[in-house]
Amino acid sequence: MAEGLVIALWSPKGGVGKTLLSVAVALRLSERQRTVIIDGNADNPDLVTLFQSAGTPNISTWPGRVPPEEVENHLVRWTSRLFILPGPTRFVDEAVLSGDAMEAAIRSLAGAGMHVVVDLPAGLRDSTLVALDLADWILFPVTPDLLALTPLKRVARELELLKLPAGKFRVIVNRDVESREITVADIRELSPFPVLGSVPSCRQAAQAVNRGDLQAALAASSPIGGAVAGLLRGILEVAEEPKPAPAVPGLLARLWPIAGREGV
Repeated sequence: MAEGLVIALWSPKGGVGKTLLSVAVALRLSERQRTVIIDGNADNPDLVTLFQSAGTPNISTWPGRVPPEEVENHLVRWTSRLFILPGPTRFVDEAVLSGDAMEAAIRSLAGAGMHVVVDLPAGLRDSTLVALDLADWILFPVTPDLLALTPLKRVARELELLKLPAGKFRVIVNRDVESREITVADIRELSPFPVLGSVPSCRQAAQAVNRGDLQAALAASSPIGGAVAGLLRGILEVAEEPKPAPAVPGLLARLWPIAGREGV
């Protein structure tokens, strides 16, 4: 079974719309295959509220490494192909979201062939570092303002300390508006990481979210949903490219070790 793609959304700055983008990414991925979104915010888990879903099972009940045929039993089903792994339901359970728990969940879910989207907090707790390490891609949302851009260069300076390859990072400009002082072109020039593109600011989407209507806010036909689908296209095309078959050594290459051993 082919492993699913693991995408983490993270920014050291709060308030950049990371959680809503995580949901939009998960919705678009689930149109292709089974997808799960993990709430990695131990102190402020929002996915249950956004999805208006059950809070259990959740990360605190995840039993460790789970066989592929059993993973759905430990998730909250939202649609036929979209599942949720909520965060802890109580503040006192925050410690259960450990690095070990995050690793067991991600490896089990990706190993079952599910795409995994992880909504991460601004801090760098153990579970966040594990998710960043296991992610195939790290999507870094910024808003078009100076304070949101500053963390980009700080993270780039500390990649060696974090032991994360720069090639996993892609920047998304969120809440883009025409009357901005900092443009997407400016951000491309300033960013130490490639910029995938932008997601527009959408008042109607915010109103739909507050009504509890995620489908209206983030559907593929909506401004946000359509933009996210476009941003993901390049990532998915890379992920779905067939891997080249290993080269078959020629006759001389195969015989050389034998000849060397026999003193020929």
